Amino acid sequence: MEGDPGPLAPSAYANDVLPFVRGLEELVDINSVFVCNIDSSDMQPSHWETMAAKIAEALDDYDGFVVLHGTDTMAYSASALSLLLHNLPKPVVFTGSQRPIAQLRSDARQNLVHAAICATLDIPEVGLYFGQELLRGNRATKTSMSSYNAYSSPHVPPLVRMGVDIERPMAPRQPIGPFELRHGFDRRVTVLTLYPGADASQLDQTVAAGARAVILRAFGAGNVPLAGWPDSIRRATLAGVHVIITSQCLDGAAEIGRYAGSAAAGDAGALSAWDMTLEATLTRAMFLLREPGEFRELWSIDQAGEVTLPAS
Repeated sequence: MEGDPGPLAPSAYANDVLPFVRGLEELVDINSVFVCNIDSSDMQPSHWETMAAKIAEALDDYDGFVVLHGTDTMAYSASALSLLLHNLPKPVVFTGSQRPIAQLRSDARQNLVHAAICATLDIPEVGLYFGQELLRGNRATKTSMSSYNAYSSPHVPPLVRMGVDIERPMAPRQPIGPFELRHGFDRRVTVLTLYPGADASQLDQTVAAGARAVILRAFGAGNVPLAGWPDSIRRATLAGVHVIITSQCLDGAAEIGRYAGSAAAGDAGALSAWDMTLEATLTRAMFLLREPGEFRELWSIDQAGEVTLPAS
């Protein structure tokens, strides 16, 4: 029985995984590029840009790409690359594992094999493969630390489901123009979580500290307390800071106006994250701050399949 391996950290296995998945090279021709070997909790927006640039540089040379990534921030990276790789014509598949690949009970082998298969399919999107499913990358969120099915996609079905047969529950997006490598993330985005008794001065302090966008993880369908918060949101909006309302619930969407608190927040200038994951909301806010004068207009446009906009 396997014992406790001690604190998990990046290892040499990240450099050469093929010896642990014998036979994969018979299925697909593989070349590897080493980008970085860090714990995914240390990922920075600059790493997202480096990964995107490496893929763009080799786009004409390969049928698809697999990105090996730590699980803690993989959904953030997948969301970010879905924005950077605009009109992507080929699949880019993120994958990782709950257990290191060298361990006997590792899930890494199956995830890698299936991710490689997905990278050969006609799915011109950034995806995230884990467990038995290929999820749209900007719709994925990590929901378990202990299950081999560690990721969920609360609002759209998977792109691929791997069983005895390969199922395709959702049609992928298709490029509508030439491929473009886009650039830029503004890191001046802060996330605040509301809780009973939360003081609205937190938002004022965040704005004073230099935030250009603040994501409020609100209650239920996007509700905020009436005491203090709408006034604080109005002050932030008048200062040119974008306040974005998302829900603390995994399933559902932020609906500004459904309750009195969220209606007051909307009247004060707050924007809705609708049904986006926190990962997609954050990376999208960082990305759109590149064009601060157009932020509010661009916010209401689906950038890469990350949001279901209301019909109105």
